[in-house]
Amino acid sequence: MEIRVSEMKASDEITIRTHFSDYSFRVIDPDQCLGVLSGGQLGNGQHEAVFVEAIRPANCEPRAFAQLKPGDRAVFHVGRDTICRITTSTITEIVLTEVSEADKGDC
Repeated sequence: MEIRVSEMKASDEITIRTHFSDYSFRVIDPDQCLGVLSGGQLGNGQHEAVFVEAIRPANCEPRAFAQLKPGDRAVFHVGRDTICRITTSTITEIVLTEVSEADKGDC
């Protein structure tokens, strides 16, 4: 499965499985590729993050910006005041959980 973060909806969530870790990225602003990242070296804490790019295998054809698929490595900038760069190991699986209008509820 390939995903374009910029085409997702706010509150959609991506589970990124790698050889070594699982990450969760819940989209806040798809136009800015902004969301909340947890898992992997970040542990269970939730951190504001921007999906920056996908590092593709050397033999891969060019793809659209903000497109992510198995075989890639995801790069995020994490934090507000102090920014750190997180790069996942090679992605083995991506699962998209879309939030429907009914799931959002009325406030």
